[in-house]
Amino acid sequence: MKQQITEMSNIFRILSNEVRLCILVNLCDGKEKRVSDLQCCAQASQSFVSQQLSKLKDLGVVNSHRKGVETYYYLSNNIICDIIKKVGLVNNKCKSNKEEI
Repeated sequence: MKQQITEMSNIFRILSNEVRLCILVNLCDGKEKRVSDLQCCAQASQSFVSQQLSKLKDLGVVNSHRKGVETYYYLSNNIICDIIKKVGLVNNKCKSNKEEI
């Protein structure tokens, strides 16, 4: 039980950051995305989004692979996406640089 509580606490800590939440909402569609694809709803610099993706990767929430010079990110933890779906954020898609989640 203690381990489950610790895991859920870590998940909620991850989701409590707006930029990370935006990134995860946009990765919940199951498609791989580049940093530039994830910047639009986060309204953050490319370097800040990259930093957040690096944190998410270190935490085991996202994974990545390279295609040429581009790095593509995807969700590696379906529990996060299940939580996002339950709160109704999964239908919010990133469409423009001015749109928010």
